[in-house]
Amino acid sequence: MYSLLQLEDRQKLQDAKRPQFFEDLNLDQILELATKDWGEGVLHQFYAFPKDFAEETYRREIYGDVKTEEVFSALLRFQSSMRAFREFGERRDRAQVEAQKQAWHLREAFAYVTAIEDLKANLEKAAPKSKGMQGLLQYLSECVAKKEYADFCAEVKALWAELSGFRVLLTYEKERFTIAEGKGVGAYEKFLTECFPEHDHRFRSPFLGSEECSDLEEEILKLFRKKHKEFFGRLEAFFKKQFAYVQEGIMDLLTEMGYYLSFAQFQRKMEARGYAFCTPSVKDEKDKKISAKALYDLALAILCSENDKEIVSNEAYLAPDERFFVLTGPNQGGKTTYARSLGQLIYFAKMGLDVPAQFAEVPYYRNLWTHFSVEESAETGRGKLMDELVRLKPMMEKGQTDCFVVINELFTTAANYDANVMGKRVLEYFIGERCEGIYVTHLGELSKACEGVVSLRACVDERQVQTYVIKRSEALETAFANLQARKYGLTYQQLKERFS
Repeated sequence: MYSLLQLEDRQKLQDAKRPQFFEDLNLDQILELATKDWGEGVLHQFYAFPKDFAEETYRREIYGDVKTEEVFSALLRFQSSMRAFREFGERRDRAQVEAQKQAWHLREAFAYVTAIEDLKANLEKAAPKSKGMQGLLQYLSECVAKKEYADFCAEVKALWAELSGFRVLLTYEKERFTIAEGKGVGAYEKFLTECFPEHDHRFRSPFLGSEECSDLEEEILKLFRKKHKEFFGRLEAFFKKQFAYVQEGIMDLLTEMGYYLSFAQFQRKMEARGYAFCTPSVKDEKDKKISAKALYDLALAILCSENDKEIVSNEAYLAPDERFFVLTGPNQGGKTTYARSLGQLIYFAKMGLDVPAQFAEVPYYRNLWTHFSVEESAETGRGKLMDELVRLKPMMEKGQTDCFVVINELFTTAANYDANVMGKRVLEYFIGERCEGIYVTHLGELSKACEGVVSLRACVDERQVQTYVIKRSEALETAFANLQARKYGLTYQQLKERFS
């Protein structure tokens, strides 16, 4: 079997559960929208990371081909043809007249062989560059070259050419039908509409839109079966053979194509709205660094595009000797949004897809971990601090090295002194395990917690209003209480005006 995701165990992927970081990074909102019309099987493929750097690279190169108009159109047409193939099979199973059932079976088979041949021809014309798409082309070539399959295709095409060449001449005069072979003027549906306008909804061609035959259509089938016994004998024999013509793995490949096509289609829509995407440069080297320009939160961009609002993008840079961002600043100043954008950057890079930024360079990470502050749960009965420690445990188990970690507002229920001590230990642990990441906090002291920490701050303008711009800067001691009081109408002057 061949795989465009380079999977060794497809079932393992289908059994994968949605990761916790999906909700923290709002990836569920993004990907459910992107895969909305592609089926549950496609969404599941976004739940598990590629197994290693080579597999990430394999997918990234394929996605580079899929973004080209030639390959994108070829795969999209194949998807459409295969949807028709499945529909014809469903109609065959619902058909009530045996001759009609056989005709739908032939139409299903013809749709399949045509879809395979068209995809092969279109990919040859597109001349893809990636190893994965070239492998797909080779796989298709080997499929159609097998003698058994080639003989099947020849039989299908011959039967279909003969069936589709049949013509019947219907004459309705003096409340009487005359049925004869021949070519009339106009389409069947037009004929029925003109002769029986009040009953048009009851009549449909058995080989076009319905699995039910009217009395008239059954008579037409009888006429053709009587005059073309040899053909219908071959058609019946073809139906009874029930040859398993669908190549092994083709339906799985169809779902894997949906992985690339769904995101490429979504990306095109967002780019048309003015949002930038780029192919990240991902390197598996000892000297790691993160660099991104015009980085933004894709989930927020979707929301803003729907409401005609602008989004603020930011930059990110983590040098090889730097390990962790510690981000402080006023509430609702864009800190969590910035942390999410970094997490999304790493996620989409690991999935071999384009990232929401104008430029991005990231190292290879083995995994992505997130820990976002959540409301205390009455179900566990543990309290918020204990819940946070329980959620931290799997992130801090041995072997979780070379990962990217996103932490948002940890230990908020603890006293400042305790939160500082625990926060420092968390940073020291992850840095010691060769991890990189970002820690969003209201504790400015953590920006100087240990070597390798870089201080970031959410900026405000001269009026102390949030700008949502994140820059390298030392943490400030002020908690921006005046800003929050002004925002909610609680300054002395605002209260005085309200009660005057």
